[in-house]
Amino acid sequence: MLNYRPRIDYPLLLAIILVMLLGSLTVWSASGFSEPMMERHLVRALISLTCIMVMSAIPPIKYQHITPFLYGLAVVLLLGVIVMGDSTNGSQRWLALGPIRFQPSELVKVAVPMMVAWLIVVDAGRPDLKKIGLCLLVTGVPAGLIFIQPDLDGAIFAVIYALFVLYFAGMSWKIIGSFLGAIATAVPLLWFFVMEAYQKKRVTQFLNPESDPLGAGYQIIQSLIAIGSGGVRGKGWMHATQGHLGFIPESHTDFIFSTFAEEWGYMGSVLLMGLYLFITLRVIWLACQCEHPFNRLVSGALALSFFLYAFINTGMVSGVLPVMGSPLPFFSYGGTAMITQGVCFGIIMSLCLYKPYTSK
Repeated sequence: MLNYRPRIDYPLLLAIILVMLLGSLTVWSASGFSEPMMERHLVRALISLTCIMVMSAIPPIKYQHITPFLYGLAVVLLLGVIVMGDSTNGSQRWLALGPIRFQPSELVKVAVPMMVAWLIVVDAGRPDLKKIGLCLLVTGVPAGLIFIQPDLDGAIFAVIYALFVLYFAGMSWKIIGSFLGAIATAVPLLWFFVMEAYQKKRVTQFLNPESDPLGAGYQIIQSLIAIGSGGVRGKGWMHATQGHLGFIPESHTDFIFSTFAEEWGYMGSVLLMGLYLFITLRVIWLACQCEHPFNRLVSGALALSFFLYAFINTGMVSGVLPVMGSPLPFFSYGGTAMITQGVCFGIIMSLCLYKPYTSK
């Protein structure tokens, strides 16, 4: 008999709750003490924690069985975005089903690594060129649908999810090197034939934000001012002047780390980064204990994807990376992304903590 009960790794759950707590404090401050926004954020955080509990109670064998159907659902929803999606800021990425409005591309964070792991486990063995080609072909379908929304960042992330699984499956370094070489070769082609004007502007403002301080470079310049003004200990909670005075656009969503660093300083930033690193390493350690390859591959890939989002968000607001639409996991104000992360970590806890693995 399969045992349907939550399986919780308490150190991991505690770290996630601490990140949510710091995020909630910063959302309250960055939103200008907006009670409706804070209430929505707390409700979504509660839903995310509920997802962790519910998803961790489902036995791993069930996840392996539903993987192809989950992948198919993700593709269908992405097709639905093309046909009847809502447009926001020139991009058609949202789908409204009654009162629920969400981004189907968030489901790809779960569906793609699970589908790639499923393909690898079905035909056991180290990934060869044929298997890698099949995995990338399967990944290319949702990635292509995300790309035409248009969402180049989301399409690239979809491919990265698959590469994480292939890496944990033992893809040879020669093949990895070939991929990196192909990517380096494709960069000029992406620049001239694929990237939109606003995407090129992100890169140029990253390289030289002072070239347009009141236009494309304004956001990153103000973000750097906020982070630098926090100093070592910060200005104190609710005392961030850059965010409160409206100098930082999206101060409660994509650029929330700027407000946090201004209020909590270098020491607070190190604490937050330490929590993200602990969560990532804890999941990788748990994944290494998994006996079944599907559990190990999915958990490891989801851990690296989580860390990638945290790294990209903090990197873009501090001028290390170009600006991308990447929220800070479990921290930024937002609905679909936070709930998706809860689903991911519920799946991780099920895959890593359910023993023994059974096919009944």
